[in-house]
Amino acid sequence: MNADALPTIDGRRARRDQNRDRVVDALLEIYREGNLQPTVAEVAERSGVSHRSVFRYFEDLDELYRVTVERHFEAMFDLLIISAIGEGSLDDRVETIIENRQEIYDVAAPVARVGSMLAPVEPIIAEHRRGMAERAVSQVGQHFATELATLSSSGRRAAAEAIAATLSIDSIEYLRHVRGLDRSASSSVLRAAVNGILH
Repeated sequence: MNADALPTIDGRRARRDQNRDRVVDALLEIYREGNLQPTVAEVAERSGVSHRSVFRYFEDLDELYRVTVERHFEAMFDLLIISAIGEGSLDDRVETIIENRQEIYDVAAPVARVGSMLAPVEPIIAEHRRGMAERAVSQVGQHFATELATLSSSGRRAAAEAIAATLSIDSIEYLRHVRGLDRSASSSVLRAAVNGILH
């Protein structure tokens, strides 16, 4: 290959990657606005990429959806961080983790709904969901290590699983979207549930 052609090829690849990212970012924005079934035309218009070009960057809509939800889950790993984990009184720690999960819900709920729909047919997305869930259980174990230490090994695992499930995006979705509770009211329910498990 002519060495002079390399910058041109690299430039094309960079533009392709940039446009691909723009399409994914546009779809994420649309999902976060609550539109879970946008048309290709809507995605193309938001991204500034032509309708035809969308299918140059992705084999089909399924690939676009999968890549978009994968990127969402990768971003969620950064949100699933509690500073000073395990520090403070029990009440303080309960409040800290509930606030963290509510913030994640506020950012992630619409895209998480798409992830829930795709997980049964997209193994990669199902794996991301399992990874997030496992990380949440581990985090609960660290955050409430003092209280869980009084339990047997199986009891510790069961309690950590129960708290992680209680604070999952699916549980908060039920409280806020299905039951129609606001953030404050749903936090009160979560607080009661977590304290009940720990006591």
